[in-house]
Amino acid sequence: MKRIAIQQGLDEVKKGLQNRGYEVVGYEDKGHIDAIVYRSVDSSMENVNDSENGNIHGAILVNATNKTIDEIEHIVKTRRYGGLFT
Repeated sequence: MKRIAIQQGLDEVKKGLQNRGYEVVGYEDKGHIDAIVYRSVDSSMENVNDSENGNIHGAILVNATNKTIDEIEHIVKTRRYGGLFT
């Protein structure tokens, strides 16, 4: 199961990902995180991808602005935003 950190205030995204079987956590949780979903960059994101906290493989950053839950899930699954020219 993929573990996803969600920025506060993205309640619809959080519910949607939980309904699809993902483990959704806050930025402050320790351990491995596969993806970070955010809308605006803030200081709470500063240490979320820190290898000292066990996230040695890195996490993909997903900006939720103007994205559907299907688009967000696709990015999380494929670990990419899509084609360069699409």
